[in-house]
Amino acid sequence: MKGNLLVYILLLFCCVHTSAQTVEIVGEVEDAFLQVPLSGVRISILNPDSTVVVDSAKVVDFIDRNGKLLQVMFSAAVKAEKKDYLVRATKTGYGDVWQSVSVPSSQISSVKIPTIKMRKERNMALNEVVVKATKVKMYYKGDTLVYDADAFKLPDGSMLDALIRQLPGVTMNDGGEIFVNGRRVDELLLGSRTFFRGNKKVLMENLPYYTVKNLKVYEKQTDKSEALGYDVEPRKYVMDVNLKNEYNQGYIANVEAAGGTEDRWLGRGFLLGFTDRWRYALLGNVNNVNESRHIGEHGHWSPATMPQSLLTTRSVATDLDYQSKDKNVTNNFNAGFTSSNTELEMHQRYEQFLEGSKPMSLTENRNESDNWHLKLVNRLNFKKPAYFDFTSHFDYEKRNASGGSHFNQWDDRLTASMRTDALSEGRSWAFCQETGGSFNVNKEKRWYGNYYLFFRHSDDQSWLSNRYDTWQATTQADDIRHNASDVSHKLTNMMFNTYWTITDLFGKVDLIIGDDWNYSDSRIHDYLYHPDTLLLASQLDMLSAITDPSNSYDSHHRNWCNTASIIFSQNGTYKLGLYDIQYDRWRVALNVPVFHQSLDYRRGGIDTLMHGTWVYFRPDASFRHMSEDGKHDFRLSAGYQCAPVDILNQIGYRDDSQPLVIKEGNPDLKGTATTSANADYTRKYGTHVSLWHAGASFNYRHRDVAQSASYNPVTGVYTYKPMNVSGAYSATARFDISANIGEKRYWTWQMNADANYDHSVDHAMLAGETESHVNAVNTTVLHDGTYIQYNKDAFNIRASGDIRWRHSEGRMRDFETLDALDFNYGLSARYTLPRIKTTLSADATMYSRRGYGSAELNTDDFVLNASLSQPFWKGKLIARIEAFDLLHQVSSTQYSVNAQGRTETWFRSLPHYVMLHLVFHWNKNPKKGGCSGSELHPKSWTLN
Repeated sequence: MKGNLLVYILLLFCCVHTSAQTVEIVGEVEDAFLQVPLSGVRISILNPDSTVVVDSAKVVDFIDRNGKLLQVMFSAAVKAEKKDYLVRATKTGYGDVWQSVSVPSSQISSVKIPTIKMRKERNMALNEVVVKATKVKMYYKGDTLVYDADAFKLPDGSMLDALIRQLPGVTMNDGGEIFVNGRRVDELLLGSRTFFRGNKKVLMENLPYYTVKNLKVYEKQTDKSEALGYDVEPRKYVMDVNLKNEYNQGYIANVEAAGGTEDRWLGRGFLLGFTDRWRYALLGNVNNVNESRHIGEHGHWSPATMPQSLLTTRSVATDLDYQSKDKNVTNNFNAGFTSSNTELEMHQRYEQFLEGSKPMSLTENRNESDNWHLKLVNRLNFKKPAYFDFTSHFDYEKRNASGGSHFNQWDDRLTASMRTDALSEGRSWAFCQETGGSFNVNKEKRWYGNYYLFFRHSDDQSWLSNRYDTWQATTQADDIRHNASDVSHKLTNMMFNTYWTITDLFGKVDLIIGDDWNYSDSRIHDYLYHPDTLLLASQLDMLSAITDPSNSYDSHHRNWCNTASIIFSQNGTYKLGLYDIQYDRWRVALNVPVFHQSLDYRRGGIDTLMHGTWVYFRPDASFRHMSEDGKHDFRLSAGYQCAPVDILNQIGYRDDSQPLVIKEGNPDLKGTATTSANADYTRKYGTHVSLWHAGASFNYRHRDVAQSASYNPVTGVYTYKPMNVSGAYSATARFDISANIGEKRYWTWQMNADANYDHSVDHAMLAGETESHVNAVNTTVLHDGTYIQYNKDAFNIRASGDIRWRHSEGRMRDFETLDALDFNYGLSARYTLPRIKTTLSADATMYSRRGYGSAELNTDDFVLNASLSQPFWKGKLIARIEAFDLLHQVSSTQYSVNAQGRTETWFRSLPHYVMLHLVFHWNKNPKKGGCSGSELHPKSWTLN
C-alpha cells in the first residue's frame, strides 16, 4: 500500500513516547479474505508463558477525507531487552490470531511484525456440535489474576456465585467466604467499589453471570494509601467483578418466587442501577428455606454442614453509592431491616474427661425465637486535598424467645435429671461515630500524619425466666426452682489514635511513631429473683422479697489503655508490566501498652473496689520477598501478644443460680501471653497451572485461661472456676494446588490439604480432692480434599473426594484413645440440551463417619439432589424445579474434642422437599451509537 513509510512514521509520532528503556512493537491488521484494513481489533502482548505484558495496545485508524479506512496500525511499548513475545489479536466474530515476535536487542527503538490477517469465525453445525475457538479461562496480568467470564458456559438464570464456583483454584465455604488457592479474599468488589458494605452473598446470589466481563484477583490499595499516593497500610486481597460495557449504565433487575412441599416457600427481588455518578441497589427477601446452597455443587451437603435450625426470614435493604467524576469524593449509604423466626432442636451427648471418672450427659433442647433488627450506616470519604473519612452507624434490635430442655447426667448410675422451661425478651440499641484522616506534611520526603476518632454507646436490656425441675436419683429428692433475671448492660467505648510517619529516614527505611488510646465504661445490672411461677422479671412486684442476693450483682467496670508504638520498615519492589510496585520487605515493631482497670462491684456480702495497672511489651516482625517478576512470594512473620486479666474474674464470688452448675471467681487469676509465627509461599505460573501455595503457622500459649471442672459424683453438680494454664500450643500446615490440564484446558484439577496438631491443656478434678489436675489432650487432624472436573461448553462433570481424620490421646491414665474418620466421595454434573436449552443438574455424594462414641453416628449417608430448569423468552424467564435429599438421608451432626471432654451434637435441619422456582430477569441499558470505538449515547435506550 502506498504511503506505508509515511503512515509508519506518523504512527510512531502519535504513540506513547519511546524512551531508551522501551521498545515499540508495531504492526497492522486486516481482514484475511477481503484484504482490507480491519477496525475494532484488540491487540495484547504476552510472555511465552501467557502472562500479559500489555493488555490493550494503542490502535489507530487512518481515514481519508472521504471517510474511507486506509489503514489500521497498532503500537505497544515493552521493556528494552532481548526477549520473545506473543501478539494476540481478538475481535468479536473473528477467530483469535497469535503471532510470535522477537526483540533482537535492547539497542533498537522499534520492531515491526508482519501484517496480522484475521478470519471470521465459522460455526459449523455437525450433529448439534458447534466448533468455536477456545477462550483462555484465566491469565496473569502482572500480579493480577484475571478470569474471563465468557470462557465459562453456565445455564441461563445462573448467578455470580455459580460462576465463582467454576473458577480454577477458587473454593467457597457455606458462609460465602471465597478462597483463591487457599488464601481468603478480604472483599468482593463491584467495579473496584465496595458493595453492600462487603456483604459478599448479596452480590453473588443476585448478580446474573451474563453481565460479568471478567473477575480480577489482586491486592488493592486502601483508600488512605491511594489518597496519599503511596502505601501506608497493608493492601486488601480482593476479587473485583467487572461488568460488560453495556451493563455499566441503566439497571438490572431479578424477581423470584418459589413454593414447595413441606410448606417451603421463597420470594425475593433485586434491583441494581447505574448512572454516571451513582450506583443504587435495592433487595427484598422472604423465605423459610434457610438454604443458600445449589444443586450440582460439590462438598457442601455433608450432614455436619447442614443448617442447624429452621429459619424464616423477612428482610429489605438498600445501598446507595456516589462517586465524583474525579473519584476524590465518595459517599455510601446502607440501610437494612430484618425480621427472623428461628426454630431450633438439638440433641447432645457429652463425655467429661476427669481423673478416675467419665461422667456422661445427654441434653435435648428446643426453642423458638423472634428477632428484628434495623441498621443504618453512612460513610463519607474525601481523598483530596487530604484524606478524610466520616462514618455513622445506628443499630436497633428487639428479640424474644421461649423454649425448654431435658438434661440427664450419670456416672456409674443415673445421678440427676433436670427439666427447664424458659421465656426471654430484650432490646438493644447502639450509636457509633468514626472519624479518621491523614495528610502529607512534606511530599518530597513523604512525612505524613494520621488520626482516628471512634465513639460508640450501646444500651442492652433483657429479661429471662427459667423453671428448673431437678431429680436426684441417689437421694430420691425432687427440687423445683423458678428463676427470673433482669439484666441491663450499658457500654460506652471511645478510641483515639494518631501516627506520624517519616519515609526514607536513612537509606530506604521508614519510621512510624504512634499513640493509641482506648477507653471503655461498662455498667451491668444482673439481678436474680425466685418467684413461685414462671414469670418475666419485668412482670414481678415486690422484687426485694424474692431477690437472691448471692446471685445478683451490680458492676461498674472502667478500662483504659494507652499504647505507644515505634515501627521501622523497608519497602521492596517488583515488576508489574513496565511499572515498579512497592511492598513491605521487612517490618519491625515494638508496642508498649499501659492498661488500667477499676471495678466497683456489689454482690450479696461482697462490696469491693478494685483497680490495677499493667505495662507490657509486644514486639512483632515480618519479612516478605517477591521475585522481580512477581511470581515468587515468600512471607514470614512472628509476634508476641499479652493482655491483662479481666478483674471481674478475680472477684471471689459463687454463682449457684443453676441447680447442677456452680461458677466461681478466682482472685489469683492472671493475664494471657502468646507467641505466634507464620510462614507462607506462593508460586505463580502461566495459564496451564495457576499456582501452588504452601503455608504453616505455630502458636504457643505461655499463659492462658482455662475452666477447671470439679465434679461431685453423688450430687452430679459441676463447679467451674477459671484458672491459668501454660504449655498449650497448636501447629498448622497447608498446601494448595490447582491446574488446567490439556491444551484446550477442558480439565481442571485442584487439591487442598492441611494438617493440624493441637496440644490442649485444661484443669479437672473430682469432689473431695484438694487440687485440680492438669489434663492435656493431643489432637491431630489430617485433611485432604480434591476434585477433577471436565468442563466443555454446556457440559460439566466433577468427581470429588474429601477425607478428614482426627486422632486424640490424653495423658490421664484412664483416657481412651479416640479416632474419628469423616470421608466423602461423589459426582456432580450439569448439562444443557443444545436446542431447547433445558438444564439438568444433579449431585450424588456418600458421606461416611467412623470411630464415633455413639454407634448411631457411625453411618453412611448417601445424599442425592437433582434439578431441572427451562428458560423462556430468550432466557429472561427461568422455570426450575429442585428436589432435595431424594433418599431422605440428611441430618446435622457435629463432633469436637478438647482437654475437657468429647461432644457429639445433632441438630434438626430442613427435611427433604421439592420446590418449584420462577425467576424473571430484565435490564434496561443504553444502546450503542454510531460513533467510533465503544462510545455510548446515554439518551438512547433499549429494553433487553
